Amino acid sequence: MTRIVHVTRLPPSPSGVALFAHDMNAAYALLGEVEDHRMPPDPHDSQSFPLAWRTWRALRRRVSRHDDAFVVVEIAGRGVAETWAAWLLTLTGRRVWVTVHDVPAVSGGAFLSRSLDRRRRRWLGVRLSRTLGRRVERGLLRRAERVMVLSDAGARALAEAYRLERPVLAVPHVIEPSASVMADRRILVPGYVGDADAVSPLVRGLVDLPRPWRLVVGAAADSTLATIRDEARLFGVEDRIDLLGLIDEDSLDREFCRAAIVVRWRPGGWSSGPAAFAVSGPVIRALGRGCAVVSNDRRGVAECLAAADAVVVGDGEEGAIDMMTAVARLVADDELRVSCAERGLAHAADRHTPASVAALLRGAPA
Repeated sequence: MTRIVHVTRLPPSPSGVALFAHDMNAAYALLGEVEDHRMPPDPHDSQSFPLAWRTWRALRRRVSRHDDAFVVVEIAGRGVAETWAAWLLTLTGRRVWVTVHDVPAVSGGAFLSRSLDRRRRRWLGVRLSRTLGRRVERGLLRRAERVMVLSDAGARALAEAYRLERPVLAVPHVIEPSASVMADRRILVPGYVGDADAVSPLVRGLVDLPRPWRLVVGAAADSTLATIRDEARLFGVEDRIDLLGLIDEDSLDREFCRAAIVVRWRPGGWSSGPAAFAVSGPVIRALGRGCAVVSNDRRGVAECLAAADAVVVGDGEEGAIDMMTAVARLVADDELRVSCAERGLAHAADRHTPASVAALLRGAPA
């Protein structure tokens, strides 16, 4: 049986890569026997050449035990150890699949180890990364048996950035969808809320929504949570807001199952930097759990939002008004809300199940 060694962070790592990889293992398990090689939970700890060397040696030993073994490496920002370990494996002729998360960058700087990613030395790490490091990354992408990203737009961007003449495969984020739409009257704001302004329109708007409806907010800094509490008290809705904070993955998944509406919105929109082609794990989970989705995320996940016919709104003050108008419509119209949720669920069942992703991986050209 094929042996797949998956090099990645895994929950409870704070990195979004960890949850993606955890879910992807369900698809890889349909291709062979999966063996995880855990990288440090904190991405900063991967900025290490000694760790790259140790990882390469450990992986070389693992794959040498099986004739049909191959390695899957998840590479994101600060992925110095992952990049160099994968590069060394391809140099020695090993089978390597690479998933690049922060397109159009690969490692975020192949020479930006912790010793060089600091004051007075960073200029050297940046210069080496832009010259020799770029050649290392391009060599890895050319020699890897398969190069994967998370969106079609990301695949085009990576191929253009590194002048690749080989296929780059867009792999959907895996989710095992719920059997049907089953939800309470709850509006969930998942993920890490960086600014209370992303929640303020919902706090103010909750005043005008029927009382059974509640607002549930995910993780945030203590200062952000305090601001949300103060605003809730100001508008008299503090008894209708739940602040989850950091909770484990199973508890978070239950919150998605309970939510009727999921909102992923930021006043200034979403990053156009290293995460410009990102696919939001919370959005995919919302679709797979039968939630109606409202978002202004136009990164790689926009392809999924369009295919699922989710509600897409704008940024800034006008976007906030559009977002609350959309939420109010979904709250008021059960048929519309369920219809939106069912379309998202159908999209997840068609594109994002372990079986459909495994079939894509089997049939895709290397």
